[in-house]
Amino acid sequence: MKKLLVLILAAGMIVSCSACNETSGNSNIESEISVSEKSEDAVPEKDYLILVNRTHKIPDNYEKSVEIIDGKNFFGMVFRVEKETYEHFQQLREKMLMQEVQIEINRAYLNADEQKELIEEYQKEYGNEYAYDYQGNPGYSENQTGLSIDIALYFAGEKIDKDKDLLQMEGILKEMHTVMSDYGFILRYPEEKVKETDFMYQPWHIRYVGEEAAKAIYENNITLEEYLSGD
Repeated sequence: MKKLLVLILAAGMIVSCSACNETSGNSNIESEISVSEKSEDAVPEKDYLILVNRTHKIPDNYEKSVEIIDGKNFFGMVFRVEKETYEHFQQLREKMLMQEVQIEINRAYLNADEQKELIEEYQKEYGNEYAYDYQGNPGYSENQTGLSIDIALYFAGEKIDKDKDLLQMEGILKEMHTVMSDYGFILRYPEEKVKETDFMYQPWHIRYVGEEAAKAIYENNITLEEYLSGD
């Protein structure tokens, strides 16, 4: 009788341990699912120094970390841009108006589909090689951050927003380059830094990074890539 009781108790303990292991296993599975879901839905922190280029992809869910607002330029064209970037651009615009130069936002935030459309426009107008040299693929374009701005000029009663025409106005754009670090902007693709950025010179393309970083980048004549790497 005692032997029978011992056997029954032992069997009960085995069943109980088996159930514990099963419960523990399920707990691990649930934990893994939870971590996976959090990873997919994670919203990156707002980062004005975010690096997006041909090898650095824009983070998943990036748009949820910034406030993209609507605006309208002098020509009546609607654009979208990150809120703080726009506030600082307005200050830069006022500064340039005091110097009798009128700058406007020609292009700012684009989503992936809009970036694809822009590349196709460049391919039709300038050719595939030019489009590659001046534009990043969807997911690898600063246009998707809302922190970069392509400038248009209003000069002598005319809107100037085409690449070739803006290159003719380089002297005016360089006046902007000398003061814009005070408002947190950098020239993203300098003429002598094509090797570092892997993009051709674009005097009309500026990027908001905040005043501290902008001044360091401008004073040391470096790119965002070099600033972030410490070179």
